[in-house]
This record gives sequence, C-alpha cells and structure tokens, in this order.
Amino acid sequence: MYIVNWFGKKMKRKLIAVISLLILFVVSSTGYLFYQQTTRKVQNDVIRLSDHILKQANLNLERYLRGYSEWFLLISSSPAEEQWLKMGADRRLDAYYHFQEMIDIYVKPYMFQYPDVISISLVHDNGNAFHFANKYGFRLNHGFDPAEMDLQAYQSFVQKLRLSGEYVSVSGESLEIPVLTLYKAIRSGKQNGYMKIDIDLQHALDIVNEMGLGEEGYGFISNEAGQIVAHHDPDLVLKPLSEDMQQRIGRQTQGYSLKEETEEIILYRSIPSSDWVTVVVLPYREFVSIISYIGRTTVIIALAGLAAAVLIAAGISSSFTGRIEKLRKMMRNTRNGKLDSYIVINGNDEVAELGKSYKSMLDDLNDTVDELANSKIKQEKAVMSALQSQIDSHFMYNTLESINSLAHMSGNSEIEKITILLSRMLRYTSQYNGIVVMLRDEMAHLNNFMDIMKIRLGDDFEYEIDIEEQTEEAECLKAIVQPIVENSVKHGKVPLDEPLRIEVAVRNLKQGSADYIEIRISDNGSGFEAGKLDWINKQIQQMNVFPLQYAHPNVGLLNIHFRLKMYYQEDELAGMKVYNRHNGAVVEVRFPLRR
Repeated sequence: MYIVNWFGKKMKRKLIAVISLLILFVVSSTGYLFYQQTTRKVQNDVIRLSDHILKQANLNLERYLRGYSEWFLLISSSPAEEQWLKMGADRRLDAYYHFQEMIDIYVKPYMFQYPDVISISLVHDNGNAFHFANKYGFRLNHGFDPAEMDLQAYQSFVQKLRLSGEYVSVSGESLEIPVLTLYKAIRSGKQNGYMKIDIDLQHALDIVNEMGLGEEGYGFISNEAGQIVAHHDPDLVLKPLSEDMQQRIGRQTQGYSLKEETEEIILYRSIPSSDWVTVVVLPYREFVSIISYIGRTTVIIALAGLAAAVLIAAGISSSFTGRIEKLRKMMRNTRNGKLDSYIVINGNDEVAELGKSYKSMLDDLNDTVDELANSKIKQEKAVMSALQSQIDSHFMYNTLESINSLAHMSGNSEIEKITILLSRMLRYTSQYNGIVVMLRDEMAHLNNFMDIMKIRLGDDFEYEIDIEEQTEEAECLKAIVQPIVENSVKHGKVPLDEPLRIEVAVRNLKQGSADYIEIRISDNGSGFEAGKLDWINKQIQQMNVFPLQYAHPNVGLLNIHFRLKMYYQEDELAGMKVYNRHNGAVVEVRFPLRR
C-alpha cells in the first residue's frame, strides 16, 4: 500500500509506472516469441549447414576416388602392360623393361601429382612379379598371395580396405599402414595376371579434418560393411562401427538422427560411385549454448526495454514541466548573447503566454541591435568619405594655380600639364556631394593619374585603358580604381630594360540572371610576394564573413574591398579578387551593374 500511495501522490510517478509496465509487457512478450522462433531456426540452420558441409566433403572425396580409379584403369589397359603380360618366365629382363617403361610413362608423373599412391605391383601367373614403391620400402621377402585377389575381375576393379604390414620406413622399421587397395585381374591373350595399387588414406582423413563442425563436432568416413575408413582418431581407422551407429546409418543414402543419451546429432550422406558414407557428429550442447546465449540476450533486451520504458515515461511526464525548462534555457541563451536563439513554446496557458512575451522582447532587442549595426555602417561610410580628402583643398588649388602660372611664364609645358592633371584629380577627390559617381568619371580620374605617371616616367611606363561603351553610364564607388593602379606603379618591379605596363579592362559581366561590372587591373611586374598574397587573401575572406569587424589596416587594397562590401552588403559577389599570373599581378573589382 505504501508503494501505491507513493505513486499516487504525483501524476508524473503514475505516468512512469503505467508506461513502464506497458512497455515491459510488450518487450517481454516479443522477446519470448523471438526466443522460440530463433531457437527453432538455429537448429534448422545448423542441420542445414552441416548437411552442406557433408555435400562439399563428399564432392571432394568423390573426386579423390574417381581420380585414382581412372588412373588405375588407364594403366591396366596401357600398351606397356599388355607387352609385360606377353613376356614369359624366361624373359624376365624384357618383362622388367616393359614394367619400367610403364612406371616412367604412367606411374611416376601421376605419383608426382598424387603422392598418396604408396606402391604399384604387377603379378604374372607365370611367376613374374614386379613392385614399385613411392613413399616407403618393401619388407624383406615381400610378396602377395594371389588367392586374396579375384582373378576373374577383368571388367572392373575391386576396392579393399586393409591394414598393410608390407612396408618399412627409411630406417628399416616395419610399418602397419591403413591403406585402400585397388586391384584388377588383367589378361592379354592367354596370359593372365593382376595389378594392384595401395593408396594412403591420409588424404581422405585430411578432407574429414577440414570439415569445420564447431569446437567439439567431428566427422569420419565408413563403408557399407560398417568399417571406419578415415577418422580423426588414428586408432579407430579400419575398426568396426558400433552396432548402434550402424543401425542409425543403415542403408539410407542420407539423413540425420538424434542420439539423446549422448546429446548428439548424427548426420550422414553416402558418396556416389562408392560404398563409403560420410558421417558428422554434432554435440547437442553446442546448440544449447547458442540457445542459452539467445535466452540471455533476450533477457538483456527486456531489461534494456524496461530502462527505456522508464526513460520514455519520464520524458512524457516531463512534457508538462518541460516548457518551463525551455523558457529557462532561452533566458540562459539571452544572457550568453544569443539573441536569435528562440525556442518555440507551444500551448495556450500562462507558460505559453510568457514565452510569447519573451519572444516579443527578444524581437525588440534584435531591432535595437540592427539599428546600432546600421549606425555603425553609416559611420563607416562617413569615414570612407572622409578618407577621400585629408588635406586643405583650397590651399592645394591656390598652390597648384600658382605653379601653373609660373610654368606658363617660363614656357615649361610639362609642369603646366602636370599641375592641370593634378588639379583635376584633387578636385575629383575633394568633392563631398556623394561617394558614387558615373564610371566614366572614375575612369577619367584614372586617366589623369596615368598621364601624370607617363610624364614622370617617360618611356619606362606604358598603359592601356579598355572600357566597353555600355558600361560608362554605370554607377561606381568613387576613387576605387586609381589607388589600385597606384599600388601597381609603386610595387610593380620589372627588369631595367623593360617598361612597366599597366592594363585596365572594364567589362559587362553576366552572372546568372544578374549583370555586373568587372574592372581588371593587371601589370607585367613580378607580382605579389607569396606571403603577402596569402595574407591579403585571408584578410579578404575574413572581411567577407565579418565586415564590421574590419579594423582598417593601412593597406589600400583591403580598404577598397571593405568599401565595396559595405556598400553592396546584399550582394555576395561584390568585392575584390587578388592573384598572380605568369607575368605579373592581377586585381579584379566586381560590383552590381546599376544605372
């Protein structure tokens, strides 16, 4: 009762209890069904996988047996074998020659490819007998009893499993080796004999051992007589199968059986074209371990589901008080300076009304910040306008007029021309009636500067101004081209025997659906230094992101880019681009086309 009362005191606790029990029921029932279905499927999959392994092993064993059988039949019908049969007992040397010919042509090449062949023997009914061993030596006084052989087996051959004691090791020790013996009666005319080969069963055992059957599973090969042909335990080779195992396998070509007393599953499949049967024994406890693992996993999933249920229930119940937490978070963001970090608070109650009021306050605060930013921009524009003239223009006009009069009186036309050009430039930059001019006026100002530099430098200076006529009426920020050209004159380094050449090209450029003015200033100097160029481009990139944080360093190119970004704030393509080409520096100025 105490627990019930504790949950009943708060709605949040009730929701957590109800939702947790509901999810626990769903997870538990789902986990139980999953456990049952998965257990059944694992059993079927293991049996199917084991049967697949049996099929693969049988294919390998069938190829193993067929290869030896075909080779055996090939030798038994070879011309050398027929000639050997024709040799009488008095022609033993000729008989040995034909035997050796058969060994060289048929036996040795095959033994090289299939080293499991232990020996080959030919026995004539006239007493001639020849033997050739591959792996081991023959025991002293070695011989075979023809009575063991079916001398009427002319059409095919006979297989026989036996434990052979006819071989000795390299050191001369007697060996007992389980072998597969193939023998066949041979005939040529009236002459009879038989041929026999012994094959090591190691390769068949290797095929059995290659069957991956878990940690405790194993396989073996038996024949229809119930004799073990190959087994991972060498002591069981050629031993008879247990009576129970023989009854389970029986005469069927394939199947499986459950041995409950040992908790083993026995699968078997016969090998085509032979009397061999491949058997797989799988301990049932390996299945049990897998099923137990599935059970443990299901329990863990159920517990995890319960934990998730508690969390979900807590989340749902928290939705009632979560909106207040959202409002608190929004206030915290405001304190950290994130004025645009507004969180939507849904509902029609007092909390929602409070959130709407707070949002209205943030909107007003953002408007105030925008006004301050616009004020900053206007201030910067005023600074840009002031930068265009920093000297007493009236004093300069009077001084230049005096110099012009003196040059005229003395007949010095170059001084007179320079003073007139300089006066025009000063008058252009000192007018305060606006920061935007026609592009033709900006280019006329540039032309005055170029003429002055031509008078000063003579043949060491060349220039070319190419402007499209349809761009002359376009609006342009005042005094943005001449400082760039002046920078090229100041820093453009050329060989002593070459003049400094500056080219200015003005084009109407199409970018998508918008028209732009592009002014390209290039020279034939040595270009920007690598470090300086990287620094300028980094400053340009920073200015593109945070233009109001630009601190006006004493770099004329950056000041021009700043003016463009401030005036054309809504256009991302407006600005300046600086790079080197193979024969000099290039500065590109781009801004929207306005008339």
